[in-house]
Amino acid sequence: MIIRSALQCETCEAIFTVRIGMGQGIRQEHTVNCRKCQEPMSFGMTVNYSELSTNVFTIDGCSVVEVPAHGTGPVVNVDANFVVPEGMTDQDVSFHRLTQMREMIKAAEGFGPLPTQKFDPYAPRRPTADHLSEWKNLKKAVSLASNGRTKLANKKVAEGTAEYYADDPLSGPTDWFFRFTYKFMGRKHGVHLKSMMDEFRSIAATHDCSDLLNHYAESMVKDRFTLYREVYTDFFSKHAQFAQVSFQAGLGIAPSDDMVATSVQFDQVKSFYGDAYEVFAGSVDFLAMLNNVKHGRAFDEFETLTMDKYQKLDNSSKFNPFGMNAVFMALCSEKDNQLRNASHHKGIRIDADGKTLRYRAGKGGTGPEQELTYASYLYRSVTLFLQISVLVAVELTICSANKIELPLD
Repeated sequence: MIIRSALQCETCEAIFTVRIGMGQGIRQEHTVNCRKCQEPMSFGMTVNYSELSTNVFTIDGCSVVEVPAHGTGPVVNVDANFVVPEGMTDQDVSFHRLTQMREMIKAAEGFGPLPTQKFDPYAPRRPTADHLSEWKNLKKAVSLASNGRTKLANKKVAEGTAEYYADDPLSGPTDWFFRFTYKFMGRKHGVHLKSMMDEFRSIAATHDCSDLLNHYAESMVKDRFTLYREVYTDFFSKHAQFAQVSFQAGLGIAPSDDMVATSVQFDQVKSFYGDAYEVFAGSVDFLAMLNNVKHGRAFDEFETLTMDKYQKLDNSSKFNPFGMNAVFMALCSEKDNQLRNASHHKGIRIDADGKTLRYRAGKGGTGPEQELTYASYLYRSVTLFLQISVLVAVELTICSANKIELPLD
């Protein structure tokens, strides 16, 4: 659904029509540059699913024109959950979602039969994938549990059951974290999760994993889930930007170079890829240890390295010891160390039009200039986060199956 409104720039007083593509959340936010003076303007929209109504509001740099004249322009298209073809960003009566939705359905079918759900006309209307709202509630439950506020945490979990899982009650914060992760990761990464668990079961069926699991329980799990919680919090604090490509990333549909992320807050997300890379590369040590066991060695015995030397490797080299394990490497497809360096050291610049990023490769950013679209940067950042989410789901499943203390309860 497209909602039309009109905004006036507070800097130059230009008026433009905005066509807002409704997303899955009850609240969405956007930032665009004024077409006349190029100053940023931030606004948003809330959706009342019970009353089937919307409300456009402003955040900074603009005001709502209450009764815009028909054809007030120029036109600006924004969308909470889709990118927009460059030729349609300023076109009226355009429906940029249609082709993308067909591509998404086709991609989803490639991962197996689509789930069917019987329509209940009497059920309360609500968004089907309001990930941000659910995360905020889940985050509170986990925080309460970690601070020993068990009764309050259980109350929050009960509220989560009623709101999101009424047909299958949650058992606690860890269970909720797993289910939310599985739901958010999408069908492509759900396949990765299945492959990873099949690989783990295959190794466990033919090798003794007890030393590794004991080491994981005693020395690894607590610190890992502290980092996982932090990267989840960071990701969802920037959700308005990432949501433009999240559903496509969950299906592996990368945006072509002519696709534009219409809401641009690059300063907010410029360091995310680098930070997420650090978490991901720092967490694949568990895969490296598991790979050691697969090859008949102790979990801390590498083919040519000691554990101490492995831990001292630069992060880009920590994938090498399991480089021949096709299942593990399939999960690690997004791991660009050059982009990590530029992001981590804030060495990326965005063009004035908000469409293209530029950075220099090589040590210290002294190599040739690279460029990618802002939409592609968002997509690759989300993909990296989804790879982390698979590790989270794998580890939570292993904890549950092997009676390791659940890290979020």
